[in-house]
Amino acid sequence: MRKLLLITVLSLLPYEALSFQSYADLVENLMPSVVNISSQKEMIENEDIENVMLNPELRGRDTLGSGFFVRNDGHILTNAHVIKGAKKISIITNDNKSFDAKIVGIDNASDLAVLKIEDENPSNKFKAIVFGNANESRIGDIVLTFGNPYGLGVSVSQGIISAKSRNIGLNEQQYLQTDAAINQGNSGGPMFNTEGEVIGVNSAIFTMEGASGVGFSLPSNIANWVADQLIKHGKVKRGWIGIKVANGIDRFTEKPGFVITEINESSNAYKEGLRVGDVIISYNDTPAEDLADFNHLTETMDANQELKIKFLSYGEEASSIIKIQEMPEKELKNITNKALAENALRNIKNTLGEAYYISEFGITVKEAETRGLAIVKIDRRSILKNTGISEGDIILEADRSDIYSVDNLLENIRNAIVDDYRPISLLIQGVDNTFFATVEMVAQND
Repeated sequence: MRKLLLITVLSLLPYEALSFQSYADLVENLMPSVVNISSQKEMIENEDIENVMLNPELRGRDTLGSGFFVRNDGHILTNAHVIKGAKKISIITNDNKSFDAKIVGIDNASDLAVLKIEDENPSNKFKAIVFGNANESRIGDIVLTFGNPYGLGVSVSQGIISAKSRNIGLNEQQYLQTDAAINQGNSGGPMFNTEGEVIGVNSAIFTMEGASGVGFSLPSNIANWVADQLIKHGKVKRGWIGIKVANGIDRFTEKPGFVITEINESSNAYKEGLRVGDVIISYNDTPAEDLADFNHLTETMDANQELKIKFLSYGEEASSIIKIQEMPEKELKNITNKALAENALRNIKNTLGEAYYISEFGITVKEAETRGLAIVKIDRRSILKNTGISEGDIILEADRSDIYSVDNLLENIRNAIVDDYRPISLLIQGVDNTFFATVEMVAQND
């Protein structure tokens, strides 16, 4: 009898292990919150429209992406690169209704944008998502990602959180890594937990040859704040204390903390006595251990809020209360441009797809995800040599006009050639700074 009972118990274990939970009810409830986004750009004459929809990487294409309702009045959150250079934005909801949308605000630093459906019927209400707390998620948690892969329509995939706090070279942002399928067209789509809360915005995929199942989502805590700022102000108002810090140790006491590496003399931090070389050991009674948390806190504080700092100056402990300032436009532009350059560098390292050769300059470029053309390769005899321009830099402007496509740059080059090979002024974004470079044009047979 004992043997029979043991065999019966063991036979049940494989069945229990193989049993699975269906997410059909949850997915059905979440689908109405997710939308397909098509942002129309310049079209090339006689281009095959059907091919454009099947292959959104064709020039003159409709860029396809995803988004989700964050307000029931039609506000939608998506990635900024999904609507880059768009002349017209179309939204298709889960019930197959189509709407035009306008841009409410763009934040390139986080690669997020908010759209608003232009609906003539104000009684229409859309199903908004609920943001969860990404900080409470754990590695191994099951997640569902929604998107519009390859323009096929809203699709859902299931996986787990593979890692947290991943820095993928995008302006020090920390991302959730997942093995749930995130493909081209999923950008801007939501990542849900099994409670039906959004804990991330699908933002990037790792595309190095041979890699698969590696996607990244911007945590909901950041996305929720950015969305709220864009809806309220049309831009993101970031807090600023005027310092740059790095993990380090006080050389006098050997206590760990955040070493101040740069300080703006017009900032309140400087006025309160902080200096380069000082070591912050706590802020608002929180030990100075997590640099990302510190930067996120200061950026998300409102102007005139107070931050309590305890620091070491030449080994002597001191404290100060710093009134938060709104980040100056110049500082905001710097972090935005740095994000653009780092984003381009990541793309260049991961894939050389969509590369175009500009023979007039002797360079190979590809479209950066958010703005401009990333320089993949500079030829040995390129006329860009000795201009300070390097591989990985982004061409943002040519002769004071924005550059958002290869055709756009070629048009500027053609204009310079027609005008007796006059010099072209380029606005270049490097990893560390933005600068103008003058390129002396020469005839191809010179």
